[in-house]
Amino acid sequence: MSHLTGLARSFDSLFSAAAQPGTAAPDVDSSVAILDAAEPEREEWSAVASPDGISGSKDGYSERDPVDLEATTHEVGLAGDVPAADGPEDDEFVPTPLDRAVADFIAGDVHKANEIQSLAAECVEHRELDPVARAVASITLAAGDPLDTSIYAVAESIMSPAVLGRLARLIGRERQEEKRSEHFAVCRTIGTGMADAIRADLAENTDRLARWILCHALVEMGDAGRVAIEEMAVDENRFLVRNAVAMLADLGGDGAVELCTSALANPDARVRKEALRALAKLGDSESGSIVVGLLDDPDPNVRLAAVLAAGELRVERAVKPLVAMLDATKDPDEAGPLIRALGRIRDPGAVRSIEKHAVTSLFSRPRTDVRITAYRALNEIGTPHARRLLNQAINDKDARVKSAVKEILHIR
Repeated sequence: MSHLTGLARSFDSLFSAAAQPGTAAPDVDSSVAILDAAEPEREEWSAVASPDGISGSKDGYSERDPVDLEATTHEVGLAGDVPAADGPEDDEFVPTPLDRAVADFIAGDVHKANEIQSLAAECVEHRELDPVARAVASITLAAGDPLDTSIYAVAESIMSPAVLGRLARLIGRERQEEKRSEHFAVCRTIGTGMADAIRADLAENTDRLARWILCHALVEMGDAGRVAIEEMAVDENRFLVRNAVAMLADLGGDGAVELCTSALANPDARVRKEALRALAKLGDSESGSIVVGLLDDPDPNVRLAAVLAAGELRVERAVKPLVAMLDATKDPDEAGPLIRALGRIRDPGAVRSIEKHAVTSLFSRPRTDVRITAYRALNEIGTPHARRLLNQAINDKDARVKSAVKEILHIR
């Protein structure tokens, strides 16, 4: 045990945020404007929801936004630290007898193992699970990689589903990136039991940033996490299905496309929308025929997701229905995504319809942002007529259009 000297950690450092009840991160409005979602530089697949990120469900579940790991990471920032919510904080963490026994054990006192087990049993008896969860995490982390099984055995001896469930909740409260990385290492070591605990907490947790942390933990866990995610993808809880589909979009690999494709048949429109977004991100061209079928979905948000997916996957079969939709719409917020999708597919047959949204006339004055999107699409298609339209727009009367076209053509 001498090699453990120096590994003892102060529990107020390892679990600073977790040890403070009430330090939950503020929920962030995840609504994304339709036109912004269509822009290439913003691929934030966040679900459109109520301002608090939660909406009702007929089956009794709370439906929340699926977690977009990439987009939420962008919100958190490069440093990865998340500010806690405003409210009372206890700056001084007072360790319990169990905390002190664990610190001594990690420092090299092997005789503390029995005391740890006894104190943990007392905590569980009195329903004080936080110290036990901290003990499991700290001892598991101290066991290192490669794993020292003699040390880890002590952590295993005080584990239970209830304790791991509390550990999952504490991990979800951690706002510092460095400490989260340590927690993820603990999750990987514990494996299936921890993945099950995280999955259970995701079904109930209403803090969006906590869900992001827990989803990130599952993704970081490797095989055990993937099994839990795949089970979530076929769960009856549609909230879990949506989160699973969003994570599979980041994970990829065998089975991801199949599970996301299966989710397209879900009766909940929000699940279908997330599945379309996942397929677009996974880039599975064979999903194109299914995507085309959802262009006439009864839900407008699903139709929008199908439009975007058809563009990302460059589904040639989608050109005809997309052109028809573009010709029929008078809503610029609908026109933008349709034009963007057609530009991605690059079919010359779409040029005439896109032109109507690029060029102004006495009878038509498309919105500036739609015009710019149209010129970008024309540039992607690149037919001689499309190029002529771009060259003419170099002197457009709208300064923003003129500037955008020059940028598209790399003209200073």
